[in-house]
Amino acid sequence: MSKRQPDRRLITIRNGVIAFAVAMVVIIGGYGLMRSTAVDVGGEFVEGTHYHIIENATVVPTRGPIRVTELFSYGCVHCRNFDPLVADWVVDLPEGVEFDRIPVGFSPVWAQLAQAYFALLNLDALEQNHARIFAAIHDNGKQFQSAEMIADFVDGHGVTREQFLRAYSSPAVVRAVADASARERRSRVNSVPALMVADYYMVDMNTVPRKKAFEVAQFLADKIRAGRSTP
Repeated sequence: MSKRQPDRRLITIRNGVIAFAVAMVVIIGGYGLMRSTAVDVGGEFVEGTHYHIIENATVVPTRGPIRVTELFSYGCVHCRNFDPLVADWVVDLPEGVEFDRIPVGFSPVWAQLAQAYFALLNLDALEQNHARIFAAIHDNGKQFQSAEMIADFVDGHGVTREQFLRAYSSPAVVRAVADASARERRSRVNSVPALMVADYYMVDMNTVPRKKAFEVAQFLADKIRAGRSTP
């Protein structure tokens, strides 16, 4: 008695279903890869995926330098890891772009560090201490619980203890902290590091790889510049 031959029509249907499933996996996987690399098929970054307009943001400035802002904290290890990329980018800022930082105050300790940032900036001693503060906290486990502790740490590094404490509580620094806090609230940021462009766009750091973040910022600056040149 001969064995029954397999139904060729069923085999064809089964193979077709398998081929369709494989094709869908490839298409979906390719789409996911495209999204994760932060560039669409047209070579541009996409609103809602790689950046978003800040809710209730002010109008984009129509003149003057385009400001790219890093929101950060010395207490944030991710900010510390992001800092070398920031340092590399600001060495050669694109024409018409300026850079600044907003130290966020998500906690009382972070708020003290934010005020220390502006005190050092006011005294022109930030460059000597910026990386030192990151390293002290994240490499050596140092905890700054008061302005006096920060003053002791920066003493002799471009500033004296007494100079730092005077600047820390000065009207200029208190005003700078208040202005930065207002910009922080308007940005609606809830995690750092973050990149904001013209106080209008926010780079989505959850979607965009850290090394691509400044590419998105540059894309947005170019987008603003192109809008200015359009009648």
